Amino acid sequence: MSNVPWYKKELYIDHVNIVEIVAMAENLSVMLEAGLTVSEALDVLVQQTDGKLKQILIHVNEQVHGGEMLGDALATQEKIFGALFINAVRVGEGSGTLVKNLTHLAEQMEHDLEVRRNVQGAMLYPGIIIFSTFVLGLALATFVLPQMASIFRSLDVQLPWTTRTLIWTAEIFQNYGAIVTPSIFLGLVLMVYLLRRRFLRPFVHQVILHLPLFGLFVHEVNRARFCRSLGTMLQSGVPIQEAIGIAATAMPNWVYKHSLEDLHNLVESGESFAKIISRYPRLYPKMIEQMIAVGERSGGLSESLLYLARFYEQKVSIKAKSISTIIEPVLLIVIGVVVGFVALSIFTPIYSVTEGLSF
Repeated sequence: MSNVPWYKKELYIDHVNIVEIVAMAENLSVMLEAGLTVSEALDVLVQQTDGKLKQILIHVNEQVHGGEMLGDALATQEKIFGALFINAVRVGEGSGTLVKNLTHLAEQMEHDLEVRRNVQGAMLYPGIIIFSTFVLGLALATFVLPQMASIFRSLDVQLPWTTRTLIWTAEIFQNYGAIVTPSIFLGLVLMVYLLRRRFLRPFVHQVILHLPLFGLFVHEVNRARFCRSLGTMLQSGVPIQEAIGIAATAMPNWVYKHSLEDLHNLVESGESFAKIISRYPRLYPKMIEQMIAVGERSGGLSESLLYLARFYEQKVSIKAKSISTIIEPVLLIVIGVVVGFVALSIFTPIYSVTEGLSF
């Protein structure tokens, strides 16, 4: 996915923009509601679409024209459309509610996309500031501090500990800079690579949920995804056990994904969903349990879950803005402390020398 900017990668699936898939679902729903057959609607979509999605739709269209159901044709591209999309289409074809299910899917994906953008927006500014500060600090340590260190060593004064620390750092980069600087970059790349590996995912995702400020934000992102995915599945007519299993595949955090896999197995016992979900109070708070219980009693579980989804999506949107607001002054304070330390290290010995010359 090299031609996709790093800060937009989550908005793409194998070079296919999620916005294009949302538009495809909406257009397909409109055309089917207008009376076109699935194959006729796909013919129109193929003509209107460009890029990677066009090639995918051509393949799907060929299978539909060959007699396959739309859901089965989409299943050959599961990496692109996902289990949630494919199963909702299959259920819609079987129950005669394909138009309604496509509309629900488009709405679900639009809300999901909004949550992703809120998360990316919250992370983008702090990420740029931290990366820029890190690169600038390495550049100063590699090219500027060694020159200043030689000047300070020539001064016939007692150097304060701040200046000695700065000289020690400068000497490291002066003597081993060709090794230290690349090693730091390679170490960061290796760390990011390892953190993204599947075998470390349970540990990393568990730690993320316990981080101050960010942990609660990640909890609410996953709760919004859980409620939206499960609510959409139930609204589309998917049985609850199957819907929970499909929702598990859509969870971004391993801890939540694992909990839904457990819930999927426990639902077979016949116990109420609200009772089962109460076993995970840290992941699904009392409000979710109570709303699910109300939905089960009234027969409106999907409506209760979609209400919860809107509630948590709104919280994610508000928190995304507040995180940037909170992090900005913290970063400024940290940068100010570092700049103050360097300034103190530089000017203190200079002041001592000029004070000695005045006598």
